[in-house]
Amino acid sequence: MAVLVHNQSADWTRELYEATFDRVIPDRTNPPAGLIAHFGAPRDAGGWQVIDVWESEDAFRRFLDGTVVPAATELGAPPFDTVVVELHNSLIPAAP
Repeated sequence: MAVLVHNQSADWTRELYEATFDRVIPDRTNPPAGLIAHFGAPRDAGGWQVIDVWESEDAFRRFLDGTVVPAATELGAPPFDTVVVELHNSLIPAAP
């Protein structure tokens, strides 16, 4: 079952997000197994948020625990909150 993942933290910055992203997905043409979509943006209240769609929660957790957390820890990043919910519906329009 596909899942929607929302990660956020008031203590993350754009620069920290970009440094982490560059480490965990250095080749944008070769995304991690199970990743369907990824979006990063500032939060209205300050900080940073990431919203992903994954094929399964297991695929997300493998990437989070095996790749993201070690890279973020190495960069001295603060923790972030994660919410995972089953995806009910999606629409990804075809490119023109």
